Amino acid sequence: MAIRTRLCNANREVMGEEPDLRRVRGPFVVAVFACVALVAACAPPPPTFGTAIATIAVGNGPTSVISDGANIWVANGLSSTVSRIDPVTNMVTATIPVDGFPTSLMSDGTSIWVANFGSDTVSRIDPVTNMVTANIPVGNSPVGLVSDGNNIWVANSDNRSVSRIDPVTNTVIATVGFGGRFPSAVAWDGTNIWVSSDLGLVSTIDPDTNTVIANLSLLGYPTSVVSDGTNIWVAASGVDTVSDTVTRVNPITNIVSGFIRVGSRPVDVTWDGKNLWVANSGSNTVSRINPVTNTVTATIGLGFSPSGVVSDGTNIWVTNAGSNTVSKIKP
Repeated sequence: MAIRTRLCNANREVMGEEPDLRRVRGPFVVAVFACVALVAACAPPPPTFGTAIATIAVGNGPTSVISDGANIWVANGLSSTVSRIDPVTNMVTATIPVDGFPTSLMSDGTSIWVANFGSDTVSRIDPVTNMVTANIPVGNSPVGLVSDGNNIWVANSDNRSVSRIDPVTNTVIATVGFGGRFPSAVAWDGTNIWVSSDLGLVSTIDPDTNTVIANLSLLGYPTSVVSDGTNIWVAASGVDTVSDTVTRVNPITNIVSGFIRVGSRPVDVTWDGKNLWVANSGSNTVSRINPVTNTVTATIGLGFSPSGVVSDGTNIWVTNAGSNTVSKIKP
């Protein structure tokens, strides 16, 4: 689906450098580019088990991954490409060049939309021709995308704003500012737009007025946000394994209703219709959360630095930014 989002931190870790906690995603916050953040914790997760049923080589530094219902799409941040995967054959069927350092992907049912962190643009891909049909200038360092069914919303990390794109004209029709905060990811709950940003803030935008109508303070640096249709879930990475959590928020009362401890440095969270899945960049795992009990029910070891996770309705797909692969998991 992103941190100021996952850019650069994975590379710094490989070099033995301490990552900058403020440069986190959502979806990165660009991934190999892996992001970091902070929140309160609960019980320790269960032991790691399970394996991927397929591992597919893609471009360098894969970050975001989505399903359009027919294919899997992967943003390769360090290759400036998007890979298209056939989920039946597990083969890459197309590699599409984009504008620069793609960090986030989204499908609106007609097109594939790509946030390009390095060029401050959003690319629109026609999935029939595998061609880029538009490059739309947005704010600085876009890192997250979501559709409300009519418009495309883009989190611009360095611009401290969210852009609203009209897909009919391929132009920005509104920009919502966030003051001194760095947006990392965006989500749609059927009524409002939710934005995670640095310094533990989650904001709500009213799409009718293009204004922020509520702010919720959490502990740490949120990296990803998703709606399950009833609740809002926010992944946040911490400075230690105790504070890496997923927070459950009631969108009506804007009150936190639970904290779930996951693996180290969670950078992306997705909903499969039954469970939540969390990519833990620091522990090279994916956590499965039962939303009824607010507990982790599985921890699955994967490649190096998982950075994105999505369900296609049958399987779970995870990008491994540090090993340039995508893992396919049978839930």
